Amino acid sequence: MRWDIEEYIQSAIRLGDGTKEIYSVDLEAFSSYCQKQGIESPGSIDRSVLQNYVSHLILGGNSRRTVARKLSAIRGYLKFLGRLGEIQEDPSLGLSIGRIETKLPKVLSRSDADRLMTASSKPGTPHYISLRDNAICELLYGCGLRVSEVAKLDVDEVDLGGASVTVMGKGQKERLVPMNKVCVAALRTYLESGRVSMIEALGPKFCGSGAAVFFNRVGLRIGTRDIRRILDSRSPSPVNPHALRHSFATHLLDGGADLRVIQELLGHSRITSTQVYTKVSKDRLLEVHEKTHPRGR
Repeated sequence: MRWDIEEYIQSAIRLGDGTKEIYSVDLEAFSSYCQKQGIESPGSIDRSVLQNYVSHLILGGNSRRTVARKLSAIRGYLKFLGRLGEIQEDPSLGLSIGRIETKLPKVLSRSDADRLMTASSKPGTPHYISLRDNAICELLYGCGLRVSEVAKLDVDEVDLGGASVTVMGKGQKERLVPMNKVCVAALRTYLESGRVSMIEALGPKFCGSGAAVFFNRVGLRIGTRDIRRILDSRSPSPVNPHALRHSFATHLLDGGADLRVIQELLGHSRITSTQVYTKVSKDRLLEVHEKTHPRGR
């Protein structure tokens, strides 16, 4: 029996591209471990194999959160094999590594977010690159888009008149996200001036898709790593693009937005994924109280 890891990854349409890459690495590592133990096919995996693998990961210095993620990848894979009839019983059923402490997302303060949004490009940066970078930052923070959603955005998915963008999120779920006035202005300037200038400047080097909103410096559709580098160049310390998405949600909640509305804007399938921001917001309130109230200092 083959391991069929690639087939499983391709079939998992509910997983985002980034998760697919991580799960693929996790499953290849699991397959390698099994084969070193003399297990040549997934049909020979039993509960003891999984328990031993979990112990192997923990002893190897992996955090409980990382072990839980790897176990999640294995569970999905085994369910896939079960649907194909490759295995009769799922040995991962009921297997747990115990409670995992919720890790709160990193959130920028409003002042830090404002500085990042208004940061100047490095001297010598072409004007069209500055316009592109401004538009990307506004979409990440102003709309709460995932970095992969910004990279995949096509021109016909941007509605400047309706002040919205249509994005394809995780699990191929499409959603309509409104844009604020600043974001609309940044995108309009880039699309009507910067993008055209960029294509002209690239000339024969341009070989990207004409449908893409954003390109990198060599004329290809921009990638997630390109976007990470853009943020790092605008900030005195490295900034993960996802921190802007977290900041978008937290700042909306601080402003009184309903949690269900934030769930829709973020494209979360479950409200539990969004509820983590209530904890972040509460912690921020306590921090402000301690720093500003006479009895808290």
